[in-house]
Amino acid sequence: MNQFSTSITYDETTKLVMMTLRGKISAQDVISVYKIANEYAKSHECTKVLIDVIELEHQFAAIDIVNIMPSVAHYLNGLVVARVVGFKGFMHDLFLQKAKRFDVVAENFDCFKQAKQWLGSISSPTLAN
Repeated sequence: MNQFSTSITYDETTKLVMMTLRGKISAQDVISVYKIANEYAKSHECTKVLIDVIELEHQFAAIDIVNIMPSVAHYLNGLVVARVVGFKGFMHDLFLQKAKRFDVVAENFDCFKQAKQWLGSISSPTLAN
């Protein structure tokens, strides 16, 4: 059984949605998490999302990323995403590669500070409806 926790907040001073994921996650859970991030960002009229997945363990095969990316990309459309992964792992690199194939603006970072600085340097895209 996959068990994970999600924490999501909006920081008014930086205009960022920040999300932290911990535990074990399935491919379907990944889609749900990005849907939540999308809805939360829209509710705050925000286009920048910082997601910390350092303490997250994927409970699915790498090939499943290919199958879930169309759904994930749909929810990330119009958002700029910085993912704190802590290290460059195969799954993180594959996610980023597939996200870019769907024209999702996303980057992986080793630390929170780098991710936040990168998001601060990016112009906000127009919110999708």
